[in-house]
Order: sequence, then structure tokens, then C-alpha cells
Amino acid sequence: MLDLVVIGAGFSGLQAAYSAKQAGLSVAVVEARDRVGGKIWSVPLASERGCAELGGAWINDSLQPRVWKYAQHFGLKVVKQRLEGTAIMQESENERFEFPFGVAPEWSVEEKDNLGLIRDHFQAESLRPGLPSAEVDSLTLDAYVRQLGALPKVIKMVNIWSRVMHGLESTEQSAAWFIDYCRRNKSFLAIRADDSTGGQYLRFQDGAQSIAKELAKIIGPSSIHLSSPVASMNDHGSHVEIVTRNGKRIPARKCIMSVPSTMYKEFKFSPPLPPAVQEVTNGTILGDYNKAIVCYDKPWWRSEGFNGYFASFSGPITLGRDTSVDEKSHYSLTCFVNGAPGREWSKLRPHERRSIVLKQLFQIFDKKPEVFRPIEVFDQIWQHEEFSRGALAPVHALGHLTKYASVYGQPVGNIHFVGTEYSTEWKGYMEGALCSGEKGAQQVIDCLNYIPAKI
Repeated sequence: MLDLVVIGAGFSGLQAAYSAKQAGLSVAVVEARDRVGGKIWSVPLASERGCAELGGAWINDSLQPRVWKYAQHFGLKVVKQRLEGTAIMQESENERFEFPFGVAPEWSVEEKDNLGLIRDHFQAESLRPGLPSAEVDSLTLDAYVRQLGALPKVIKMVNIWSRVMHGLESTEQSAAWFIDYCRRNKSFLAIRADDSTGGQYLRFQDGAQSIAKELAKIIGPSSIHLSSPVASMNDHGSHVEIVTRNGKRIPARKCIMSVPSTMYKEFKFSPPLPPAVQEVTNGTILGDYNKAIVCYDKPWWRSEGFNGYFASFSGPITLGRDTSVDEKSHYSLTCFVNGAPGREWSKLRPHERRSIVLKQLFQIFDKKPEVFRPIEVFDQIWQHEEFSRGALAPVHALGHLTKYASVYGQPVGNIHFVGTEYSTEWKGYMEGALCSGEKGAQQVIDCLNYIPAKI
């Protein structure tokens, strides 16, 4: 019998397995997909000119020590997020303006002051220790900023923040969850920053999935069971037994689930999870977080003075960035198509989705004909993924963050839970997944008192 079986070979699951193996435990990892990495997925271009990051992509070398340690250990090259040049704001289909990156939009003095007030409020709240109040948890983010006196344009800007950060409208998440998310990720400004002070600072030249692949090598291919979706988890008290859809049975003393809590209801637990755990996890949702990546031979936007950063109140694209990583291969613009517009966009046929993206880019970049000359176009809809069902991290129902704080993510019998959603730092990021996996493994190691199982 194994000491530990881990369900899910994303970053948190692989880290849990790796940490447990380092402590001398016998480990197996069961993964539903035919690959490791979870929502970190680096896909090669058909032309073999680099890869496109369909999932998580950004890290920080000073604020995220775990992921940076792996980058150094595995010899992975990184590039800085490009910030030089002019950014673009699209307020409507036919209204756009250019502005220096990092400064407030060209709004009226009253609107700029109001935006600064709301921004500074979230920054201050995100620096407070502990959870926000149950009262704040009962309010949507939209209702909360309206109570703060946000003006119409600022309300729209807050909704952009919500779409970009979580793939949801500001009416679809609680203000407390938003604030707590910022608190776990160093602060509101750290999340929004693209320079060395924030989470969108560096990207991997050869793809973020490289870390998952290297960890899998260390754990050992024979210990990782791909294409093995789990059907049920049976906790017998002395041990657990995992049963896959193809009939494979794996007994172990402990189990770690590295699966988004939104999906727990799709598994058969015996005995069932406690009612409080079922209620809070059944209530979590994953955002409509989609990417469209448009690849080019040349960075034509740079020659026009643009840095590739754009935000939009109009159309399905919420935000975009220059995500070129290797100037000897290709150049790319990554478009985030999130929230309610992304939900509708995802229902279209592939050629319709790509047409809409190119047409909006054409408007954003002042009708530059180069927009329509990509060498490759990718899109990824995480809600369509059977084993993801959205991104980034599951978001609580109104009131659930504070109501179920004592049970959410806590072990149930021999079953432990990890994932970026449970992380105390950098929730929703690769660093958060590694942090949670590390802590989940330590829970198991402590429970087993470092005594390996006899096989």
C-alpha cells in the first residue's frame, strides 16, 4: 500500500507529490488529462517557432520564491514583460485614446480623483490582516464600490478589474472575496502591476509548463498515471482507495486532492463530505477566463510606438499584452476575453471567435492593416475543459468566504485538499499552487509521522 495518492498533476499536485517523496513517502499521482501541468499549458506553434501560453504565464523573481527557485534549478530562461511605449484604452467601438503606460486614463479631474479614491481604498483594505467582515462578504463588488461613491466610468473600470483578475463580472463576486484575494497576493497594487513590484513581471521563454514536466521527471514517470480520471474516493478509516473511470484501484494511507473545489460535486465520496464542506464547495464558481493569442512575424505595434498593452470597455477583449518571448521566433499579442462577453464569445465557432478578436484589434490599433496578417492564432476556453471548467481560482458564493472559513480547505478524514485557491499567498498564481501543494504535503507528512508504509 502506498503512503499517498495525489489526484491531479497540476502545479499543486506535483508539488505535493514531490514534497512527500522528498520526505521518504511512497507516492502515486493520478491525472485525468494526457499531460501534466493542469491550467499551465504551453503549446508549440505549428511552425515550431516557440510556444503559446494557453494558461498561466507570469511570475516574479523576488516576490514568488518557489517558482523562481524552480526556474533557476531547471535552467529556464525568462523575459521581462514589455512596458516601453504607449498603451491604449478603448471606451467604445469608435472611441479610443492613447496614454503613457502606468498613468491614469485621460478622464476629467473628477473622474481621475474618484478612480484614485477607489484604488487607494482597495490598496488599504488589502493591507489589513484577517478576513473582511461578513457584511462586506454579503455585498457584491459592484454594490460595494457604488456605496463608496464610485462614478460611472470608475464602476466600469472596477468591472474590468474583476473580469481581468477572475473572469467574472463585478456583480458576480463578493467584495470580501475580491479584497481577500488582493490581501493574499501582497496587495491590490501588486496584482495590478506589470513591473518588478507585481505578479505580471516575467515570463518563461520556453513555456511555464516546463516546470511541471521537470517535476514529473523527478517524481518518476512510473508514479504518474495519465489519462486516468477519478470516479470515486473511498475513505475506509485506516486507508483510502481511489477508483478511476477505467477501473483502476489505488489504495493509500492518505489522499491529496489537487482539483478545483467547484468540481468536488462531480466525484463520489464515501462517506460523503460533511454538509458544510459540500455547501461551500458547491457554491464556488470558476470564471470565464479565455485567451486568444495572435502571433506575427514582426512586432508591427512597436514600430507604431505601442507597447502592446490595451484595455477595453467595449467588445469581448478586456485586456491585451505583448507576450513575445523570443525575438528570433515570433511575436504575439495575448488577448484576455473574460467575464460575460467571454461567456458569449465562447459559444461561437472557432472561426467566428477569431474573426471577432481580429476585428477588435483592428479598431484598438487604429485600423492598422497588419492586424490581419498573423502567422498563427490560438484560443483557449477554460470553461470548455472537462477537467478545468474555468479559471483562475474558484470564487465563493456571497457570504461563504466568512461563513465557512473554518472548514474550507481543511482535511476530511484521510483526504486532504490543495490548490491555488487555498494558498495563503499568491492565490490564483503558479506560486500559490506550489505553496498550497507544499503545505498539503506537510500535513500528510505530519499525520504519518514520517513513517513510510510497508509495501
